[in-house]
Amino acid sequence: MDLTERKRQLMEENENLPLHQEEGSNSPKTLKSFFKTHILMKGGKEKQPECYKKKTEYYFGKTLGAGSFGIIRTAKHIPTNENVAIKILLKDALTKESLSMLYDELNILKRLHHRNIIAFKDWFESNEKFYIVTQLAVGGELFDRIVAKGNFAEADAVVIARQMLSAIQYIHSQNIVHRDLKPENILYLYKADDTNVPKEKKDDIVIADFGISKELSSDQELIFKSAGSMGYVAPEVLTKEGHGKPCDIWSLGVIVYSMLCGYSPFIAESVDGFLEEISIGEYPIQFHKPYWNNISHEAKTFILKCCTVDPKDRHTADDLLNNDPWITKSNKNTKDLLPDIKKSLTHRKKLQMAIHAVMLNNQVKKLKEKYNFNSDSEDDLVCDSQKGVESENIMERIRKEMEKLSTSDNENADKLKSELRQKAFASIVQLAKLQKEELSKEQNE
Repeated sequence: MDLTERKRQLMEENENLPLHQEEGSNSPKTLKSFFKTHILMKGGKEKQPECYKKKTEYYFGKTLGAGSFGIIRTAKHIPTNENVAIKILLKDALTKESLSMLYDELNILKRLHHRNIIAFKDWFESNEKFYIVTQLAVGGELFDRIVAKGNFAEADAVVIARQMLSAIQYIHSQNIVHRDLKPENILYLYKADDTNVPKEKKDDIVIADFGISKELSSDQELIFKSAGSMGYVAPEVLTKEGHGKPCDIWSLGVIVYSMLCGYSPFIAESVDGFLEEISIGEYPIQFHKPYWNNISHEAKTFILKCCTVDPKDRHTADDLLNNDPWITKSNKNTKDLLPDIKKSLTHRKKLQMAIHAVMLNNQVKKLKEKYNFNSDSEDDLVCDSQKGVESENIMERIRKEMEKLSTSDNENADKLKSELRQKAFASIVQLAKLQKEELSKEQNE
């Protein structure tokens, strides 16, 4: 069935389904509960949709990640022998609003055909789950790959930025705004050591996760609902003055900045703090010495063009791709930036890896506990952890040590900070070790 028709059908069938879950309400809150309440109680027999047969065409592999609505797993499409990624969403976790967003995302992905955008393959559903099949990018996230490289120069950053700009220019030409561009959503298609991939394709990237993307009715249409990730989101999104295509360009500028130095241009963790930070100096972004001493003036200018505070004055993807000298001219800067980048990225990544291991297991555990599903195979959701309490204790210890580290200002601050860093690092290593064996086992089931 056509996606648009299926969305219309579900919206009409479930017109009484609330947009948001209401606390304390006994009314059905999700698609599945509505189905069981209004269909099965009338004597209807629960029967799997015809398209559910497609599931037999896939051999499911390891778990890649987990979120509020479900998980992502690798799979092999048996008829074509193609490796794919499958997002599995629990219907019992979806409100009417999130269901509508899901169909919007699928319709957007179906429309997009670009070498630097994750490719939509297929979708099917059971009574309890949605399955969304996409191209599998096996080369890892942007920053992980950079850290793993033997060297990384400004010329390499240009190759990545050019591909991102090409994808952004394309989606903007289709009147689509991504709204959540960040390093985690920039994926390499191929592994660096894959000898079967031509050299010219080794650095191919794709933009993924169009979950909060929006299709505009015109070039000038504005969106007034905030969305995005703090640290990469444009200021006009946070002030709710209305945002559109320029918000993706701001995010691109922040990604390029972080890619060249290994740290974020902003330190604020609150909306007010961020808005104040970008208004303090002559420019919203500062290039600190000595980290930026070896970066070209053209690169800095490109970033400032992307991160102009007023979206009306911000350069477009088309303009940057075709006219910006940092993008259009051959970059000769081969100075290795990796030593400085690694110092910044690896400190952050060690904490992220430990946290991710805990979050992955806890997310799936919560999904299993919160939602009951009987007719579908439960082995779609394979993660679980028997060591949650111990992990939580370690996480609390890490949090306290980091808090002490950030507030330490006594006369022995340097010595204390060194000791605290060692303690925090030891806790992270302990947590990572605790989760590694269990996580590895779960991912390969």
